[in-house]
Amino acid sequence: MKSNIKNFSLMWKQFLRFFLIIVLTAGLIVYFSYKEIKKEYIENLQITLENYAQLIERSLKDYVVENKTEDLNQFAKQLGDELGIRCTIIKKDGKVLGDSDEEPRKMENHSDRPEIIQAFNTGIGTHVRKSETLNKEMIYVAVPLVYQDKILGVIRTSSFIEDIQQNIKDFTKNIIGVTILIILLALIFSIITTESYTKPVRDIAKTANRIKQGNFKARLYIKRSDELGFLANTINEMARELEDNFLSLKEERERLKTIISSMVEALLVIDKDGKIIMANENFSKIFDKKVDDITGKQYWEFIHETDFIKLVNEILDGNQFKTKEIKIGEKCYLTSCSLISGIPETRIIIVMHDISELKRLEEVKTDFVANVAHELKTPLTAIKGFSETLENEVDENHKKFIQIIRANTDRLINIVSDLLALSNLEHRHKKIDRKKFNLEKLIDNSLLIEHKKLDQKNIDVTFEFDECIPKFQGDPFLIEQMMINLIDNAITYTEENGKICIDVSDEENSIVIEIEDNGVGIPEDQLPRIFERFYVVDKSRSRKLGGTGLGLSIVKHIVLSHEGEVRVESQLGEGTKFIITLPRA
Repeated sequence: MKSNIKNFSLMWKQFLRFFLIIVLTAGLIVYFSYKEIKKEYIENLQITLENYAQLIERSLKDYVVENKTEDLNQFAKQLGDELGIRCTIIKKDGKVLGDSDEEPRKMENHSDRPEIIQAFNTGIGTHVRKSETLNKEMIYVAVPLVYQDKILGVIRTSSFIEDIQQNIKDFTKNIIGVTILIILLALIFSIITTESYTKPVRDIAKTANRIKQGNFKARLYIKRSDELGFLANTINEMARELEDNFLSLKEERERLKTIISSMVEALLVIDKDGKIIMANENFSKIFDKKVDDITGKQYWEFIHETDFIKLVNEILDGNQFKTKEIKIGEKCYLTSCSLISGIPETRIIIVMHDISELKRLEEVKTDFVANVAHELKTPLTAIKGFSETLENEVDENHKKFIQIIRANTDRLINIVSDLLALSNLEHRHKKIDRKKFNLEKLIDNSLLIEHKKLDQKNIDVTFEFDECIPKFQGDPFLIEQMMINLIDNAITYTEENGKICIDVSDEENSIVIEIEDNGVGIPEDQLPRIFERFYVVDKSRSRKLGGTGLGLSIVKHIVLSHEGEVRVESQLGEGTKFIITLPRA
């Protein structure tokens, strides 16, 4: 209803503008017409009075010359009655000789009257003023009375202004009447014209309001070729495009809703303030809540896991993507968290994949490997002992077979030992025994353990240690095992007379250990797999030197147990560099 009132007010506003323009224009026309008519009347009256004065001057000239005062006064009254004017005969000295309305002897000297002075000076005098004798506004015209080139006096004719005022008023009334009629016609025309323009505007406003409310099928049927017609066609086109876009958006939303609801993973979308924007059913099931109950609330109201909150805070601190295993209740979830900006504002998308069964299978596998390795260790030790005994008992022809048995037994024992070490690392992933120790001395001990192998291949070792590094806090046994494995790996894949460089530096809150060799290097396509269990780059070399393929996997687990990071850089034929970053506790 309010909308209709506003739309109708547009018509009356436009009508009021027309009304004011028409009335103002008509008023100005009437005003200036009145002024012009009055001016014209006075000018005509002035000409008439001048003509009468000249006529009287010719008729009364003899009376003035002969000084017939009584006859002059009588004649002035007769002329005044016949002509309907006031006639005054004035001597040169200003004395009134005759007047049609008053007795001359009662009238004062007129030598100071403006029209008299002007008549003597210019030949004709005119003036409009209030008569001092009659106390009424009059128009005066004076012409000199000349006899034989001598001015004997002045003939003055005059008439009351109020005599023409009535004529002007009557004429003005007629003008006003006609003007009012024209105004009424103009206003009726303006109403019709305004309505013809405001009705399409109202229709446009109503249709736009219907489109705003979601009725995209609303159309305008205005057949005009002006701007309003163009606007109506534009709105119709806009409505059609909005309808198409809305249908496409609706279909896209339904598809997205179907995809999200059919996801096996749990999905959560929150804003930068932690308010839940969207969640799917699988996410709500984790916390035994309904989607509608959690939407719009802060995620920490029902998610209390420290790892989850820490993961979200890391994203808010500037990380674009982060993945973490998070345990909620009895289940474990691989949680991926990513930051999306500008849709229309910052959003954090969290996807949680249930890996509980995978973790259980991994534990089963780890336990199985550990149990098998443990069970194999005793018989392998026995085989090794008996093979050493047999080696002393058999002849030279059979001794080589015993040596092959011993070599393979040693390899199996090494594999079992590494599997047990790896299994122990996996079980104590977050439960390492931290203590402060001298990292420089530990690396020196590691080099000392590998001293024999280094001498056999005549490999030159360079060790540089930043003196400002304080004592490191971690598990010294694991760190030593890590260094031995990395040094042993560098020795294995470095040719004789090669070079190994070990550099330890301090970077902000971390200690960086770099171990670089100039050995055979690793092909680029194999770099992502070198930390896998039993994966070896050069199988023939590893088999020949008794490698188990577990050394780098053990290194990775040791680094992860210290919350560090390990990466590798390598060029085939030029060498390999392992870079370990360990945070200072």
